[in-house]
Amino acid sequence: MPSLHIAAHLLRRTMGSRRGLIMNVMIPAIILSIMAGLFASLEGDKAIIAVSNKDAGLLGGYLTSSVDQESIYEIHLEPKLTEQELKDLVVNGKADAAIYIPTDYSAKLLEGGQPEPILYRMNEQLWNASLAALLVTEASKLSSSASLVQGDGGADLTKLTALLEAQEAPKAGVENVSMKLGKIVSNPMMIGLILMFVMLLVSQSIGFVMEDREQRTMARMFTAPLRAFDIAFGNFMGSMLVGTIQLVVVLSLLYFVFGYSPGISFGAMLLVLEFFLLAAVGLASAVAGLVRNSTQLSQINNLIITPTCMVSGCFFPLSILPDFMQKLANFTPQKWAIQAVDRLGGGGSISDISLQLLILLLFAAVMIAFGSAVLRPNRASKS
Repeated sequence: MPSLHIAAHLLRRTMGSRRGLIMNVMIPAIILSIMAGLFASLEGDKAIIAVSNKDAGLLGGYLTSSVDQESIYEIHLEPKLTEQELKDLVVNGKADAAIYIPTDYSAKLLEGGQPEPILYRMNEQLWNASLAALLVTEASKLSSSASLVQGDGGADLTKLTALLEAQEAPKAGVENVSMKLGKIVSNPMMIGLILMFVMLLVSQSIGFVMEDREQRTMARMFTAPLRAFDIAFGNFMGSMLVGTIQLVVVLSLLYFVFGYSPGISFGAMLLVLEFFLLAAVGLASAVAGLVRNSTQLSQINNLIITPTCMVSGCFFPLSILPDFMQKLANFTPQKWAIQAVDRLGGGGSISDISLQLLILLLFAAVMIAFGSAVLRPNRASKS
């Protein structure tokens, strides 16, 4: 089959020599794996929160207990520290954030006020914005509880204690244990880095196809007794083979050497990335058909790969972007790949990501068809 010969030729050009194997497979894989190991260690670290409760009343202790129950933070109770000392911990980098509960916190709540504990942080990030929202919610709950037990003689502390204990008691609830979403979507940095890596490697493979067009090799192939479909399919198969080998090497290093895992099996991760690879090859083919040489291809790729990765939620949660950008992300393959990994990481099965895989497949089909139609020798640059 002529397509197989074209695919094998592209594979030999990419990694058929020792230099090609080292430069095109091993070095990129090792660099990405090292970065994965670093990111994995950073993702595993919890934010350190120093808490100083100076409240002489009842409610400051309940607020401290509520914060201490949050498993996503590492809470350090520092009751002896003053407000300035607590602030210095954050400034000196010894704590990621600090919470100070003033001495009159309970008294103001019992008087009908709504005081808020003081939160110190160096800058506003997603995790400490969530902590601030937690403090506001807990303070509002304590204020509501205090108002419920108000009487003519003031708040009934016995009833207030009973009410707070009832609120802290375990409650029965309904939970969909088969599908827990959001862990990867809310922290997509590592998966996004892998997807960006795949797109860059695919761009490298398509660059060889562009080289054939510039050097008139493709024109000679079209004069041979070959169909245009055979040539396009051969280049597509070659790019897929190269990408698959690179993915297997990268995932093997990530899973078995550096110990990184997003919570899904090696096979499931490879399946999602294979579908994404299809879409990435299609996108690169379509872009290659619109330019005249490999230099223009690299320039346009820089204007496509990085922006689409940012819009699709590869580097930060998609939920923090404006609504119009979240809708725009639906037209990027990265968004659907991240969503598929997220669903699998939440306990879903392959059938639960059938929609995401189908969208990636359709994206690949449309882009590959377009690229096959326009990636022809008559668009080569003139020497």
